[in-house]
Amino acid sequence: MTIGRKYGGPPRPRTKPKAMASVIALFMVLGACSGSESTADTTGAPAGGGDDPVEVTIWFNGESIPSDEFAALEAEYGIIVNYDIRGDDILTDMLRMRDAGQALPDLVEIDSHLTPAFLEADLLAPMTEQIATWESEDPELYATVPAGVWEDGTYDGEIYHMPNKSLVNAIFYNIAMVEEAGVEIPFDSWWDVVDAARAVQAVRPDLPAYFGNGGASHDRMFLWLYNFGVPFEGNVPQLTSDQGVDFIDFLQTMFVEGITDPEFQIGQQDEAKGAFVSQQLPFISEGLNGGPGFVQDDFVYGEDWATTPLPVHVEDGGTNMGAPRGISLTAGSEHPYEASLVLRYLSDPEIAAERYFVLESGVVQSLPVLDGERMKEEQPFFTPELLEDFKTMESQIPPGTNTNAVGSILIDLIEEVTVVGTEDSPADIATRYQEMLDDL
Repeated sequence: MTIGRKYGGPPRPRTKPKAMASVIALFMVLGACSGSESTADTTGAPAGGGDDPVEVTIWFNGESIPSDEFAALEAEYGIIVNYDIRGDDILTDMLRMRDAGQALPDLVEIDSHLTPAFLEADLLAPMTEQIATWESEDPELYATVPAGVWEDGTYDGEIYHMPNKSLVNAIFYNIAMVEEAGVEIPFDSWWDVVDAARAVQAVRPDLPAYFGNGGASHDRMFLWLYNFGVPFEGNVPQLTSDQGVDFIDFLQTMFVEGITDPEFQIGQQDEAKGAFVSQQLPFISEGLNGGPGFVQDDFVYGEDWATTPLPVHVEDGGTNMGAPRGISLTAGSEHPYEASLVLRYLSDPEIAAERYFVLESGVVQSLPVLDGERMKEEQPFFTPELLEDFKTMESQIPPGTNTNAVGSILIDLIEEVTVVGTEDSPADIATRYQEMLDDL
């Protein structure tokens, strides 16, 4: 369903005038650097000074459209931004439209690990030159983007992707239950989480469950595997490794001992979140962008609940992992420079702050947002420890053309072990699912 529209006529009134002023100031700087000449070249100036406006189309994966709907770009340079929200169907939609000879968007927001699939389909264009121009024309704004963003978006020596936001998970816990059970925080391993749940279970045996998930998406499955140190061949986890069997044993143990409940697992994340807020669940693994949903008048951060980093099995090769999503320039775009101005607009710290704090887009890669006072005031649950983990995160979902297929098999594994239940041993389960993965 297309919900975007073209913005001709007067721009829609903004709810954040400071952001408008900031972005307009940004493009005034660009105008001073670039001149007013219109061109579609990769290094040319934007087209605001000409008679014909330039239209740039961007497809978003989720609903994180800034409230001014790109009005600053149109007001200053006549760049009309058309947008659409396509969810996870962007790749198939682009292939279908290309085959039908239809025009493709200029920019697409995609899960970063899918970049190789888009490259293999010849759907993306390098934007190394546009990013270099950005650094030259506006070094101050460029410096607000962590350097790792460009490193993670580079393939074969060219920047094809700007992973400008990421999902970051933590363990949210009930303070009273933890203190009552004598549980020590933080956790060194996921088995410590099991022991903590057992301790709460011993003093509060009537709770519906003792650990829940805020969702069961592919990225959460990969995150667990990385935490356990499961080795990968490409983007395929080696479940029959010692770490893989240990991971499955962990899941099976929680199910057998009643630590998890099927109602709080696959497709039941709202139930798990509701149980946590109603103080019927001591531990839940959830993304930090979901944290604002736990902020209630009668459920106060720091008094009733808190957060702690996910445990990482360092001795087994475990690492923390992010699930980034970002924007790429499409092959055949006639306006790569103007498209790059959309990237700059979205990177403006006030626009980035709106997308994160108001639209819950995922943690944005904007240093002023991450280090700013608003983060401390509005999201104290994003603790300094979690922020440091985010900034130093070295791993992401392994890029590949079949990563979604791998993720689907992992979801099936989780469902069998934690929802349906099985009497097979962890080693036997690992062998069965490894065969499925190896057949991809």
